[in-house]
Amino acid sequence: MEFLRTQFHQELDDEGEIFIAGETFARHDILNGLAPEPYRIIFNDWLEERKERLLTKADEILARYDNNQRFDRLIAAFKTDRMVPFIGAGMSAACGYPPWTKFLNQLCSESHVKEADINVMLARGEYEEAAQLIHDDLGSALFNENLEATFTHEKPLTGPINYLPTLFPRVSIITTNFDPVIERVYENEKDNDAGFDMVQSGCSLSEVLRQIAAGSRLLIKLHGDCRRTVDRVLLKTEYDSAYADKGAVKQFFDKTMFGQSLLFLGCSLNIDRTINSMKGVVREFGAEGLPRHYAILELKSVDDRVTRKKHLSEANIFPIWYEEGDHDESLEALFLKLLED
Repeated sequence: MEFLRTQFHQELDDEGEIFIAGETFARHDILNGLAPEPYRIIFNDWLEERKERLLTKADEILARYDNNQRFDRLIAAFKTDRMVPFIGAGMSAACGYPPWTKFLNQLCSESHVKEADINVMLARGEYEEAAQLIHDDLGSALFNENLEATFTHEKPLTGPINYLPTLFPRVSIITTNFDPVIERVYENEKDNDAGFDMVQSGCSLSEVLRQIAAGSRLLIKLHGDCRRTVDRVLLKTEYDSAYADKGAVKQFFDKTMFGQSLLFLGCSLNIDRTINSMKGVVREFGAEGLPRHYAILELKSVDDRVTRKKHLSEANIFPIWYEEGDHDESLEALFLKLLED
């Protein structure tokens, strides 16, 4: 994966640039240009040492709580090649895209909405209500321009999201993200079969299950794309429509829950419509007749772990925890462990 080569170059170059006859050279360019074989050996050694360090880290993560036994069940589901990743904003954060709460706070500072009011809403998990309040203050044109400018700006593809094509080369992917990072990651793969047959977004989900059954590999952008407003699910009015009993997203969840296991990555999984919709399906049909879903989740210092675990189990989601503030390395370590096993 080329993002690892970029990281290797950055580590080499951390020792400083080299100046020769008034010209400036990066260390990795000199090593690769003048000694390509030693460069290859050093890079491969770096990859192996890094892999061993991260696999050790994965073992440390799995030794905590009840992570290890749950990871064994996750591996069993993963090996079926039918597990579907559900990607949240945390997977785009390493590329420089802001989490949703940070974006709303940034917009709030450019509006007449009081920051205290927004913070109260966000603390209650009222994300769509907060977005609606700011939208109504700014107006559609300004709100939509800010959304598009923030999430279409092309940033370097860094972090664990680069593992997705290796982990999930053939299955469809579900995301609530508005940015184009997943599309770009798959397009960058050298494998000609990488990429998606189709991108379905927002409220245009009625034919998704038929398309998947027919063998299509889809990117399902559940809440739409930052470049489109027609089928977006972002504001409270849009959520109310999409998640109503006959709404496109609600019906999609009702049907999806009977199919494959989901693996939530980069998702906070706090109180939101996604969790509530999944809880509703479990209450209606019973957990025993539904596939189990898994999540790799950050355990924050303020969390009551057992209470959160109970809350997630009501949606048939079972978490594997990593420590707060260690998102990128923890995910990468667990991804390598998953690939190794």
